[in-house]
Amino acid sequence: MNSKILFIVAFIAVFAGLFGIANNYLATPPPAPTTTKQVEPEKPAITYTVWRAKHDLHKGQALSPSDVSRELVSEKDAHALGINKDITLDFAATTLLNTNIKTGDLVMPENQLTPNQAGYLTLITHEGMTLYPLTVNSNNLIAHYIQPGDYIDIMAISSPETNLSNATTQISDFNKVQANLFMKHVRVLSIGNGSDDHVDPEVNNTQGVQTTVVIEVTPDDLAKLSLAQRTMYLEIYRSQHYRQNPDVQINDVIRGYNGVTELRGSGSSSMSAGMM
Repeated sequence: MNSKILFIVAFIAVFAGLFGIANNYLATPPPAPTTTKQVEPEKPAITYTVWRAKHDLHKGQALSPSDVSRELVSEKDAHALGINKDITLDFAATTLLNTNIKTGDLVMPENQLTPNQAGYLTLITHEGMTLYPLTVNSNNLIAHYIQPGDYIDIMAISSPETNLSNATTQISDFNKVQANLFMKHVRVLSIGNGSDDHVDPEVNNTQGVQTTVVIEVTPDDLAKLSLAQRTMYLEIYRSQHYRQNPDVQINDVIRGYNGVTELRGSGSSSMSAGMM
């Protein structure tokens, strides 16, 4: 009898213990799942290349790498300067600055001019000088022999009887035809009418080939050049040193030539003679 009661009491105790444990387990909320926060990779800082003048730079000078220093600026600072890309400069000898730049100032592409841009010829014209577009016959020009920056001599063939400005003009009277050095040591700023500034020295038997040469002269020379271009046959050559003044008459070239002008009037007359 006692053993049965003890068994029942023990069973109830065990059951009560299990019930308590189960009740505690069910009452405790499951642990919240842990989340791992991903760390975003840091974006690399964006920088732009700019150039600053190491010393004062002057209008009309070519830029060399030794004149500027390369710097990297942050994207924020670049945008504040109005820059949104790397700055690239042209260090070609023919590319010139169109403004003065002080030491430490930024040098920008818009501060440079190339030969094919408007305003370039004015930029390279010396003070007190002016430009003149001289049209010359190109039959005797050698390709690439005369380039911008070279100095030329202008040779003129003239006749008091015939206008020789047209290259196809035929001279019937050689009397007083002469060739002389019209202008010496004239600076060339541009030659040719297109991007290819060489001239093919091909002689056309029916029509002369002409090209425009922009030269630098004093204002006092303008009237003389204008008149010469409309009355004489002009050719250009690279400047030379002459042992004697190149002033040639027709009888210096055609041996035995003499011209006699016929005069009719009161008792005096003579016959006109041509080439012998």
